[in-house]
Amino acid sequence: MEHWHPNPGFYFRLGGGPVFDMGPYYVSALVNLLGPVASVTAVGNRGRSERLVGSGPRQGEVIPVEVLTNVHALLKFRSGAVITLGASWDIEAHGHRNIEIYGSKGSLYVPDPNFFGGAVTLARRSGEEQVAAWDHPLGRLNWDRPRGPRAANYRGAGLADMAAAIREKRRPRCSIDFAVHVIEVLSAILQAAENGNSVAIASECPRPEALDPISAGSLMAAADDMVEG
Repeated sequence: MEHWHPNPGFYFRLGGGPVFDMGPYYVSALVNLLGPVASVTAVGNRGRSERLVGSGPRQGEVIPVEVLTNVHALLKFRSGAVITLGASWDIEAHGHRNIEIYGSKGSLYVPDPNFFGGAVTLARRSGEEQVAAWDHPLGRLNWDRPRGPRAANYRGAGLADMAAAIREKRRPRCSIDFAVHVIEVLSAILQAAENGNSVAIASECPRPEALDPISAGSLMAAADDMVEG
C-alpha cells in the first residue's frame, strides 16, 4: 500500500492490516461456498517494523507498522471443511490462485473475490481443467484495468441485492447475521495469531442463496431500473 497510496499510514495502524483489508472479500466468499465457520487458529508476524512511502506528497516518509502484516490461518467450518487462509503484505509475488477448493472428485478454482466476477474453473482428477459451461452475467468482461487484461468487475452486486431485498421484503444475501459472522471470524483470526490459540466462533448465519445466472440477470436489470428511476 505504501508504494501507491498517497496517505497509507492508516493501513498499518490498529484496525488495518491485510486481514481486515482483504480478508472480508475472501472470508465472505468462503462462507458463501461452504457455510459458517466453527473455529479458527492462526499465526502471524510483522515482516518490517517500518514502511517507506513511495509516492505522493508524503514520499520518503517512514511510517510505523502496528499490525500483523503476515497472517496464516486455519478455518474449520461447521460443514466439516477445513481451509487455509493466507493474508500478507510481506511478499513481492506469488504463484497461488486466489481461491482453490479441493474436493474428493476435483478442485474448484474461484476468481478474485475482490471484483465479484470472473470465470470459475473445475479441474478433474485426470488433471484436465474445465471452465464451468454457463453464461453467468457476472462473468462477462466489463472493466479495462489500468494494468493487466480486461476483467469482470461487479463490486456493486451486494449493494444491488440489498436494495432489491428491501423492495422484495426478503433477507439480503449479505444480511446482518452474515456480516457479523464474517467480522467475528476476521477478529478471531487476529486474536488467534496474537495469542497462539484456537478461537471458537459463537455466531452463525445461514449460507446465502446462490446468485445463479437467472437471479443475477434479474438483479442487474433491477439495478438498472433503480438507477434510471
